[in-house]
Amino acid sequence: MGRKWRRKNKNKHSGEGKPRDSNKNPDWGKERDPYSIVEAGNFRMEAFYAYQGIHGFRMSTDPDGNAKGDFVECSASGEKEAERQRWLKALKSSLPISFRIGNNVDPDLRKHLILELEEFVGKKMKIEVEPKGGKRRQIREQQYREQEEQKNEGESEDMPRPELEKEVRWISAAERISYIPHAYQVSIDKQTLRRNSALKPFHDWIKIQTEAGFITRQEAVSMIPPIVLDPKPNHVVLDMAAAPGSKTSQLLEIVNLPTDKDCHEPKGCVVANDSDVKRAYMLTHQTRRINSPAVFITNCDARFFPLLRNNDDIKNNESPEGIFDRVLADVPCTGDGTARKNPGIWKSWSALNGYALHPLQLAIALRGAQATKVGGYLCYSTCSMNPIENEAVVAELLRASEGSLELVERKSELENLWSRPGMTTWTNLAESRSAREIKNKKKKNNPKMIARRKAWEEKNGEKKPESTSTGAGENNEKEIEKVETVSTELEEPKIISNKTVFKPDSMDDKEELKKLVESAGMVEYLSHDDVPALMRKRIRSSCFPPTPEEISKFNLHYCMRILPQDMNTGGFFVALLKKVAPLNARVRKKFEKLEKDIETNNTNSGISTGDEKGGKDDGDSEPKTKKVKVDDPAKDEGAKEDDMIVETDEKFSENATKTIERGAGGEKDKQRKEEKNIGKDDFLPVPDNIFNPLKEFYGLDDESFEESNFMVRSGGDGKILYFVSKTIRSLLIDRGIQDKLNVINSGLKGFTRNNKECVVDYRVAQEGVHFVAPHMKKRKFAANLKDFEMCLSGPTVQIKEFSDEFASKIRELSMGSFVVTLEGYENDYIKKLIIVLWKTRGDAVNYLVTQTEIDGIRCKLRAISKIQELEKEAPSVAEP
Repeated sequence: MGRKWRRKNKNKHSGEGKPRDSNKNPDWGKERDPYSIVEAGNFRMEAFYAYQGIHGFRMSTDPDGNAKGDFVECSASGEKEAERQRWLKALKSSLPISFRIGNNVDPDLRKHLILELEEFVGKKMKIEVEPKGGKRRQIREQQYREQEEQKNEGESEDMPRPELEKEVRWISAAERISYIPHAYQVSIDKQTLRRNSALKPFHDWIKIQTEAGFITRQEAVSMIPPIVLDPKPNHVVLDMAAAPGSKTSQLLEIVNLPTDKDCHEPKGCVVANDSDVKRAYMLTHQTRRINSPAVFITNCDARFFPLLRNNDDIKNNESPEGIFDRVLADVPCTGDGTARKNPGIWKSWSALNGYALHPLQLAIALRGAQATKVGGYLCYSTCSMNPIENEAVVAELLRASEGSLELVERKSELENLWSRPGMTTWTNLAESRSAREIKNKKKKNNPKMIARRKAWEEKNGEKKPESTSTGAGENNEKEIEKVETVSTELEEPKIISNKTVFKPDSMDDKEELKKLVESAGMVEYLSHDDVPALMRKRIRSSCFPPTPEEISKFNLHYCMRILPQDMNTGGFFVALLKKVAPLNARVRKKFEKLEKDIETNNTNSGISTGDEKGGKDDGDSEPKTKKVKVDDPAKDEGAKEDDMIVETDEKFSENATKTIERGAGGEKDKQRKEEKNIGKDDFLPVPDNIFNPLKEFYGLDDESFEESNFMVRSGGDGKILYFVSKTIRSLLIDRGIQDKLNVINSGLKGFTRNNKECVVDYRVAQEGVHFVAPHMKKRKFAANLKDFEMCLSGPTVQIKEFSDEFASKIRELSMGSFVVTLEGYENDYIKKLIIVLWKTRGDAVNYLVTQTEIDGIRCKLRAISKIQELEKEAPSVAEP
C-alpha cells in the first residue's frame, strides 16, 4: 500500500506517466526553462511606502557633494522623488556579496587570510560575465536566432553558431565594512561569483575557509543586530529565532573567547532556538564550524520559550526574572527588505502580510523581554521596511512594559553606520478585498458563469408575472433585488495592476498619493474604530501609531532603519531595548493577557504562527532570509493550496483553517509528528565506572578535570562522551530546561568509543580535543613544526619519518589514541593546533582527523610560516 501511493505521488509530481505524444501532451520533449525571471516592480508596494513617507529623509552632503552620514528631512517634492528613485533603483539591483572573518580567529591567521584576500580581489579587475540563465538557456536562444535568420534569408544549410555573448564588467577591490569588525564586501553578486571562471579560485577559497570556520558568508545588514547587541565573552545570550544561524555564529564567536589567559573553556554561552525541527538541525551544522561547547541548540516555539528562575527568586518566592544578559529577537517577517536577493518579493508583496505577522512578532518580543535579566538588553530586528512589523511592535512593547523597558541609542557608537531614525507616526493601509474574495470574483466573472447567470436571470424574469400578490411575489422581488445587487457589486472599477509603473505627479500631494493608494485596492484606516468588524482581528489596536504623549516618551527615533540605497545593502530594522526594572505584577498580567489575546485571535482568524524562514542553507551561499510565507491578495487561481490564505470572511471552513496553520517544514500536523518522532534525547551524567580507566590511561588531572562537564545522550548507548561547558550545565541543564523543550544539540565530542581492542574503551575525539588536552599528563606530546606537519602528511605515517627524539617518545606508547600539539600552543583552545593520532600495533601512526579539519590546520600553519617570514624581512627592510 505504501509503495503504491509513493509511486503514485512520484508520478504525479515528476511528470512520469504522462503521454509521450506531443499531440496529447504539448509539453512533452520541450526543455523547461531553468527559472522564470520576475519583473522588478510592484505598484501596490511602491504606493504603500510612498504614502507611509519613508522617502521623506535624504542623506546630508558637504559642499563638495560627499555624504556626511546623517539624514535631514526633504524640503521639496523633487528631493522626495529623487530619494524614491534611489530607493527603487537600489531595490532592483543585485546584492553584492559580503562576508566576515570570525572574531575568534587567531590574529596571525586573520592577517594571513587578509593577505590571501588581497591576492584574489585586492585590486580593480576586469571580468567577462556570462548572461543570466546559464549556458543551456543561452545556447537555446542562439538556436532560435539561427532559425529566424534561416527563415528570413531562405537558407536551408546549417549556419555557424555565433559565440555566446559575454558582458565585460569591471569590479572594484574588496572593501572593508567599517561598522562591522573584519567584514568585507565585494561588488559582485553571488550568481556572477558562481558563473565566472576568472573568479573560480576566489570562490573556491571562500568555500574552503567557510567550511573550516574561518569565514562566514552573511549579508552586511544581517551582521548589524549582533554588533548592536554587543555581547561579552562572559554573557549568557539567547537567540530566539536562530535558524539558519549566521547571527548565532556571530554571537558565538564572541562568547567563545576566553575571559583571561588561564581560561580553559568559555565562560558564557549562546542558546540558539528555532521553532522548526529541520532548521534547528541546520543550526548544528552552522555552529559546528566554530567548534565551541558554548552553544545550546533547542527546538521550541519562541513565544513560549521557558523562563528559568534565578535561585534568588526561588528562595524569596518571587516571580521569575530572565537569566539572559542579551536576547536577540530576529523575528520572522515579510522580508520586503530582501527584494535584491529574493526577487519573488515583488510578485507576492501584500499589505495584509505585515498585519498577519504583527501578532507573532509582538508575542516573540514579549517573551524576549521576560527572558532578559534586569540590566540586560533585548535587540528586536526584522528584514522588513514595514512600520507595522517594526515601530508598531516596539511601541506596543514599550507601552505594555510601563517603563521597565527603554529604547537605547546605539547609532552614535557605530562608526560609518548610516541608518535613518525610526518612524514616530505611520498610516494603516490594507487591501479592501481579501485573496479569497478576489478569487471568487474572478470565478463569477468568467464567461461561463456570466452566461449561466444571464440564463438564470432570464428564467426568473419569465416567472415573475405568474406569481400572485401574496408573499410569493414579494419573495421573488427580493430574489431579483438580490441578484441585481450581486451584479452591481461585480461591476466595480478595475484595480490597477501591480505591473503598472508608479509615477506620482508630486510626492508632496497627499491627496494624490491617497488616490493612487486607493487605485491599488488599499484602504486607509485612521483609527481602530474605523476598521470593519471582520478585520479587527487582523488589524489590531497595537498596529496604530502612538499618541503625541507616547511619542515623546518612547523615543522611537532611537530605532535604526537601514534602506538599500544608503550603504548598498538590503533593507533592515533594528531596535535595542534595555530592561531597566523588573516587571511588576501589573505588567506581568498585561503581558499574559496580550499573549492570550494574540493566541486566541490567531486561532480564530486563521493566522499562521509558524516560523518559516527562507530555504535551504547550502553553505556556498548566504543564509536565506527569515520570513513567513503568506498569500498575496492579488494571486490568481493558480495559487498553491498549502500557501497561507489571508482572508476576512466571517466563517472559515474547517479544511481552510487546517491548511492555514502550517510551519516552515510543512503543515503543523506533519511538524508535530516529526517532533514526536524525535523523542527525548536529553543529556545525562556519565556513569561513574567509565572515567576511572580513562584517568589512569590519559593521566587526567584530578584537580582540573571535571567529570561533571562530560555527558551522554539518553537516546544513545554511551558511545560518545560530550564535553559541555560548566555554564551550560549549571545554568540550563541543572535547572531542568530539558523537561520544557526539545534539546537538539550541545557540547563537543570529548571521547568516542574505540572500534578496535585497546586498554581503554574510549579514544580522544578530535572535535573536543582542545578542551581535553590541557588536563592530560600522559599520552600528550609537543612537536616542532616539521614533526607536526608530518603528522598530517597522510592517513598512515611511519614512525621513522619523524625526528629521532619525537619518534622515540611515540614508540614507548601502547596501542591507542594520543595527542600531539604544536610547540607553544599547548593550552590555547582558540588556535586549536592539536591533533589526535592512533598508535598502531606496528611502527606507524594514523591521524584521527577529518579532511575539513586538516585543511583548517594547514591554513593555520601557512599563516604562522608567512607571518614568521614577514617578521624576519621587516628588520632588513628598515635598515639603511
